[in-house]
Amino acid sequence: MLRTLFPLETAASFTLRLFGGALLLCALAALAALLLRRRRIARLAGVAAALVAAGWLTLHATRPAWLRFALATPVPAPRADFGGWTARAPGLETADIELSVDGRWVDHIALCRLDPRRHRFTVHWDETRARTVEQWQQALGAEVVINGSYFLPDGSPQTPLRSDGRAIGPARYTSIHGAFVAGDGVGILDLKGKNVLDAIAPFPQAMVSYPLLVDEAREVRAPPSRDWLASRSFVAIDQEGRVILGTTRSGFFTLRRLGDYLKTAPLGIRVALNFDGGPVASQMVKAGAFERVVIGNAEITDGGDVARVFYQAHRTSRWTLPIVLAVTPR
Repeated sequence: MLRTLFPLETAASFTLRLFGGALLLCALAALAALLLRRRRIARLAGVAAALVAAGWLTLHATRPAWLRFALATPVPAPRADFGGWTARAPGLETADIELSVDGRWVDHIALCRLDPRRHRFTVHWDETRARTVEQWQQALGAEVVINGSYFLPDGSPQTPLRSDGRAIGPARYTSIHGAFVAGDGVGILDLKGKNVLDAIAPFPQAMVSYPLLVDEAREVRAPPSRDWLASRSFVAIDQEGRVILGTTRSGFFTLRRLGDYLKTAPLGIRVALNFDGGPVASQMVKAGAFERVVIGNAEITDGGDVARVFYQAHRTSRWTLPIVLAVTPR
C-alpha cells in the first residue's frame, strides 16, 4: 500500500512525502479534534506527530557513511584498496576496489576485465522485462552479464540499440555522448556531432548511453551534480584495448565524481561510458568455479531522502532488467 501511495522510483523525495504527509495528517487531525472539542483525540494526534518526527530524525541521524561523506563540503577523496586482477578464465579477470573515508566504508567497485579477442559481446532486450541478472545469465549461458542503457517505464529502450544487426529503440535520437559497439572488435564511439543511427549502423551490436565518463581527450563529460547519488554501472576500454565492466554498490558517486575517479584509478582506462544505475545496477560473473553477483542498492536525487536510502539498502526484491550486455567465449 505504501508503495502505491509513495512510488519509490520517482525523483520526488519519498521521505518528505511519507513523513511530511504523516505530519500533515496529524496536524489536520489535531485541528479537527480541537474544533470538535475532542481534546483526547487532539493529544493522541500530538503524540503521533512526535513519533513521526522522532522516526524522521532517527533515520537522518543514522544515515550511512557514504551518504554523509558524499554530501560533505568539500567531498573527501576516498582511500582506494585495490588488490589487483585475478584470472578466472582465459581472457577474463576480476578485481575489487574498496573505498573508504576516515576508515569508514563508502563504496565497492566490482570489476571484470575481458580480452575481446577471446570474447563476444552481445546486446539483448526483453520487452517483457521478466529476468533478473541471474536469469539472464542462465538463459544466455554467458560468463558475464551487466545491465545496459536506459529504458522507459514500459521497459522499451530509451536509447538506440543494435542486437545481432537488428535496430531497436527510438528511430530518431540525438546524443553528445557515446555508444559501446561490438563486432569483429569493440569500441566506445564518441557521438558528439554525429548522426547517431548512422554511426552505430555498421556494428551488429551497439548500445547508446550517457554520459561519457572519460572521453579520448581525457575529459570527463558528465555534468556536475551534488545530489544525484546512485549505484553505477559502466563500460570502459583500457590502454591495451581490453574491456572493463564495473558496478558500484552504494550511492557515493555522482556521475562527475565517478568520471574523475576513473581517470586516475589504477586501471589504465582510455575511455569510459556510463550505463543505467541505481537499483538496476547489476553485474554477474560466472566462470568455472567462480561466481559473483553485485547489485546496486541506492539512488536518490535529494540528499535528505533518508527514507528512500533506508528502504533501498534493506529491500530484498531484485529489479528485472529489460536491457543487458552479455559476454560469452568466442
